[in-house]
Amino acid sequence: MERNLSLWSKLKAYRLDNNVYVLMMLFGSVLISFSVYVLPFFREIKFVPEIALACGTSLLATIFVVLTDVYVKYQNHKNDQFLEGVHEFGISNLHFNKQRLLEDLLVDCEREVWVSGYRLILTSNISDYLAKVAKQGASIKILISPPWKEGFKSVYGVNDKVLDNYFKVFQAIARACTNVESSCEIRFTNKPIFNDTYKIDAHLITGPYMHNRDEEHRRITANDFFTYELIRRSRLYKLVETEFITLWEESEETLVWSKFKQVAEDFIHKDLRESEKIELMQSACSLIEHSGGSTA
Repeated sequence: MERNLSLWSKLKAYRLDNNVYVLMMLFGSVLISFSVYVLPFFREIKFVPEIALACGTSLLATIFVVLTDVYVKYQNHKNDQFLEGVHEFGISNLHFNKQRLLEDLLVDCEREVWVSGYRLILTSNISDYLAKVAKQGASIKILISPPWKEGFKSVYGVNDKVLDNYFKVFQAIARACTNVESSCEIRFTNKPIFNDTYKIDAHLITGPYMHNRDEEHRRITANDFFTYELIRRSRLYKLVETEFITLWEESEETLVWSKFKQVAEDFIHKDLRESEKIELMQSACSLIEHSGGSTA
């Protein structure tokens, strides 16, 4: 059965909510201007009543213009099932350039960043932004399904070379922080990750991707064909957030930063095969003890 959205929900779905806020501010300004005009205290001050009346009249005309614009746009979008459905589903906005969206959000990040993925290709491209965020004091959580786990192998097989991406991200964060142990935690899971997810403060960014073969090496690769930003109080937001938390809590290994710093020189100076890089990264990890005293 179809659900009917409220008028306010429709205005938000049609992206007209900001226009309504502007109308409210203009209306408040008109009330203030007319109050100044009629109050005896201000009428005794030269030119103030006349200026207040002129401002109020001008703002009133602006209100009619904005109101007409909102009405016309609302009528044009009225009964737009796609926009209403996207909003009701929990999607705030659609994007086609995930990297630029993440970079814009990271510039203003203050509290926390969550990242999940397999190969960290996009994450390595924004590693400088992550480093700046870590340096400014935001906490970072990175959840990875790595090539030595079955979750990765079930999707990408055993031929993908991804450790350089891992190292670039980890090294950028380690160099930016005076106390990286308290700033960033990295966990590795054996389970498949169905969506690359980024949470930047209250913004939750995810999206479906398709697996194809790249043109150069003919290896399987994941292509984002669009990205969506989720509405914070929506059910979809909660589901995606809970999925990350569940996989995070069930992860089997964590990166030990002191060990990573010991092997970092080998990554930089030695000509290593991918299998050797995997062994080095594994040597920098330790098992996570879960409740009940068992280790995964």
